[in-house]
Amino acid sequence: MDLVLVPARWLAEPIARVLGADGRTRQDRRDEVMQDLTLPGDDIDDLGLRHIARSAAWFVILAAGFFLSMAVAIPISLFVKELSDPAFFGAALFSFFLFFMACLHGAKALIVHYLPEHWWNPRNRVWRVAMLAQLPDLAVALALAYVIATSVVSD
Repeated sequence: MDLVLVPARWLAEPIARVLGADGRTRQDRRDEVMQDLTLPGDDIDDLGLRHIARSAAWFVILAAGFFLSMAVAIPISLFVKELSDPAFFGAALFSFFLFFMACLHGAKALIVHYLPEHWWNPRNRVWRVAMLAQLPDLAVALALAYVIATSVVSD
């Protein structure tokens, strides 16, 4: 299960606008976005396009998710004072996780497009895992988000 695909289906139209999709109809643009998000990454250009699309998708999800998390955290902090810190901790954790995933895929796109191939080998098994595996990205993102959220919300 790819974590970005479910929210990307719901937000495909804003993602298509960010990416400048070429389709004539809304459905064509949505299909183009979903195709770019699910490219296999066998070719270097496909791998770069996959990460650019995923970075844009994570940033659009971040924009929607930040406002949603604040819409939940602010009323909780106003009406239930004892839950104020956990509410903002959850909002910070969620927002930083989304931000880190967007930046991570942006960095991967930069590596694919601008780092010389003699510094990284797209056919090497370790590099393939680093570029395509989602679980290590999620683990690092959640760990960093926890550290950042703890430091932001702590007294």
